Amino acid sequence: MRKALVLAVVLGLVGLVASATPAWEYYIQLLVEKAKAEGGVIFSYGMPETWANYGEIYGHFEELYGIVQHDIDMGSSVVLARMTEENASKNDVADLKPSLAAVLASRGLTSDYQCSCWDVWPESQHGVDPNTGSVWQAAYWGTIGFLVNVDLVKHVPKSWADLLKYADEYKGLIEYLDPRATGTGVNTVEAAALAASGDPYNYKAGVEFLKKLHDAGAIGSVDPLVTVAKFQRGETGILINFDYNLLKWKEDNPQINSVLVIPADGTISSGGGVIMAKNAPHPWTARLFLEYLLCGEGQVLYAKAFVHPMNPTVELPEEIKAKFPPKEAYESAVFVNYQKDAEITDELQDYYSKMIFGG
Repeated sequence: MRKALVLAVVLGLVGLVASATPAWEYYIQLLVEKAKAEGGVIFSYGMPETWANYGEIYGHFEELYGIVQHDIDMGSSVVLARMTEENASKNDVADLKPSLAAVLASRGLTSDYQCSCWDVWPESQHGVDPNTGSVWQAAYWGTIGFLVNVDLVKHVPKSWADLLKYADEYKGLIEYLDPRATGTGVNTVEAAALAASGDPYNYKAGVEFLKKLHDAGAIGSVDPLVTVAKFQRGETGILINFDYNLLKWKEDNPQINSVLVIPADGTISSGGGVIMAKNAPHPWTARLFLEYLLCGEGQVLYAKAFVHPMNPTVELPEEIKAKFPPKEAYESAVFVNYQKDAEITDELQDYYSKMIFGG
């Protein structure tokens, strides 16, 4: 809450103590006024409407404040490269892996703005770079799983080992995201590595497991961007992604007889990082959006689409809680260590490129 309070002092709101107070609501209203003066737009990277319920989140944000989102969809690695090249001056906010969000912060390319709910955030899910003062936070979390079309797949895989066991049956039916372009892809390799070796950061084991699936002809598609189109067309029988996307796609496509599987032999849970660009073209709009997303309605809208909210103080309606799988389904999941994830990502991507595509 400290950075927000500093801004409040700058704006003359010395007496602010809590987000629930009328004074704090006045502060938010000032943010709204300053945001609207910036043109009523917000530029985002990696926040397409099909990811993490951003379509509904930004739709409600527009209804409330008249601010329209313009997104360029890209994976985490591309967000990192592009924001570095642009000196974080072309976008306002971005969604990317927390480990790469921390890299952006270390380069001084994220804002130092701390939202009003900063102090309640899980300690491992946000940070301030000691050299630059730039901050990052994970806004939500999810777990890598499988969405299986049971009309296409006779033996529903319960584990990573089953993917290999029934590889001949799954010819061309498995789809996952490219780890060279997406954080989800990197997490997919780590989840496979955990199942294959007991160590999610033994990336060679994960890549080599995926290579066996490729060699067996089980992989039908490796995608650089999030897509459900092949699953909808019946070309993909096993879609590997985060549970929040898989569950939302299952709900949105009731005509497909599908089930969600959290692999029993190990998988990865990870947060989704959301940052404000250091030189954002609409800085007050970006601040307003972060307050909305992290400290208010945005967290509930995440959960509405099966995205696990990160804010521990958010109370979810019972009808939303009931939509999530039971806790025991996640007993095989390990939460990723962002520092270790960052340390291996480049090597993982190089090894993957060499082993899978000969690059």
